[in-house]
Amino acid sequence: MRTGAARGQAGHFHEAGFYRSDAEFGALIVPFAEEGIAAGEPVVLGYDDRKSALLRLWLTDPSAVEFVGDESLYAKPARAIAAYRRLFEFHVAMGAGQIRIAGDVPHPGNGGRFEGWDRYEAAVNTVWQDFPVWGRCLYDATTAPAAVLDVVERTHPRIVSPSGQRRESGRYQDALLFEGLQYAPDPLEGSPPAAELVNRPAADARHILAQIADGRVPATIVQDLLIGVTEAVTNAQHHGRPPVTVRIWAAPDRVVVTVHDTGPGPADRLAGLVPVPSSTPGQDLGMGLWVTHQLDLDVTLRHTSDGFTVRLRHLPRPSRPAATTGSPDGPPRPQRA
Repeated sequence: MRTGAARGQAGHFHEAGFYRSDAEFGALIVPFAEEGIAAGEPVVLGYDDRKSALLRLWLTDPSAVEFVGDESLYAKPARAIAAYRRLFEFHVAMGAGQIRIAGDVPHPGNGGRFEGWDRYEAAVNTVWQDFPVWGRCLYDATTAPAAVLDVVERTHPRIVSPSGQRRESGRYQDALLFEGLQYAPDPLEGSPPAAELVNRPAADARHILAQIADGRVPATIVQDLLIGVTEAVTNAQHHGRPPVTVRIWAAPDRVVVTVHDTGPGPADRLAGLVPVPSSTPGQDLGMGLWVTHQLDLDVTLRHTSDGFTVRLRHLPRPSRPAATTGSPDGPPRPQRA
């Protein structure tokens, strides 16, 4: 049986909240977690060490909460979707009538990159609909860029305030209609590529890419780039339209690859984020994109009037900024519901 605002709802209940201080963060998350604990529901929280420490201080029984502290969970959107799905399947099998989750997705305000996570926030409205999940996504309005906050309002059907008031998001867009972040060209794309191949086999692209990438990026990243370019070229040749053009750029510590064809690309807005059922037409395209999204690469899909592009690149992980909220005397203690 579901409790709280999600009572009577079917599937995934998805809402967002915005806060400007530790006190407001606490007001949004503590009652949410405490009500779930009191109802015997699984409560899963995925925050950094600082916020997790605050929550352990604030919550009546933090041992009843599943803290997800492994940063690898939020390394890739497709991985996060798959990992959470396995977690939901486990809890449902154990008899859970509702599962409460909350956590931080990467964005510039917390030291990450939001590219790809815009699609994630839209996709979970669909891909988790089979599970009784209540997701509350909280964003710091003092650090999240305006473009991130804009996406949040368009990917969450409901908005909740620190006071507990809830409203429908008038800007919400269905996952199939959602328009994500605009494509941001990599600085290297403004220079001549180190190599350009037109209508060449995937094996040729792998060979040239291996030569260019060797010594510039770690060997494990080279392997991921080789897998990614193989999948992208194969998909373009089988499902796109010629010419299929591979461009490779390189810097001392970075490699960027684009694979472009003149076809329309996949119609599915969730392409790459979830595996495609074996009975789905064109499943090799869907599985190829899903495999690519599992790699330790930044993967961007771009639809334009002249065709479809898959961009693969290795980006060093940004460092997290220093915390700017809280006080030396300890965090404000929110009121419990």
